[in-house]
Amino acid sequence: MARDFYEVLGVPRGASDGEIKKAYRSKAHKLHPDKGGDKAAFQEINEAYQVLGDKNKRAQYDQFGHAGARAGAGFGSQSGFGSQAGGFDFSSFSGQGGGGFGSIFEDLFESAFSQVQVQLAVSIPQAVLGDTVRFKTNFGDEIELKIPPGTPEGAAFRFRGKGAQTRRGRGDLTVVIHIEIPKRPSREERDLYEQLRNLQR
Repeated sequence: MARDFYEVLGVPRGASDGEIKKAYRSKAHKLHPDKGGDKAAFQEINEAYQVLGDKNKRAQYDQFGHAGARAGAGFGSQSGFGSQAGGFDFSSFSGQGGGGFGSIFEDLFESAFSQVQVQLAVSIPQAVLGDTVRFKTNFGDEIELKIPPGTPEGAAFRFRGKGAQTRRGRGDLTVVIHIEIPKRPSREERDLYEQLRNLQR
């Protein structure tokens, strides 16, 4: 089960936009893989900030939880913020000659926001039997995802160079599988889902 986004960033639910930005910036600096941090934890805080750093997505998350965040994001989880990534003005950190903390944070956040993660809902038969799914991202890319038989909930597939564009190039797109369970699954769907559960044991 996904962790609460406020818990991930270490802020209370009533935190201001500035407090959320500050918490994210601090954690991103510590957890960035290029700085020796944990990659999974870095992706987690990035996902949390993509929601809590956006007023509309945050409102949906506050009301509906992760389901609301998914509805507000879909394939529209775009990034690509240039030198003011996520609302941060890196010029205030700049040292002489364009170096100092400004360039460090700019590299850090451009790298973070170029990475895009989206969720793809699939049916039980698609997850158990496998399928090929094609879709178009908001960046204009045609994506073909081959779902292997026995794909579990939360399986992630990376497409290099299909993420957001920054001055330093494009990041990666990660597609995370979400298996939709019908409220009233058919007998065939129940049998297939049981097969999938057995494969994961």
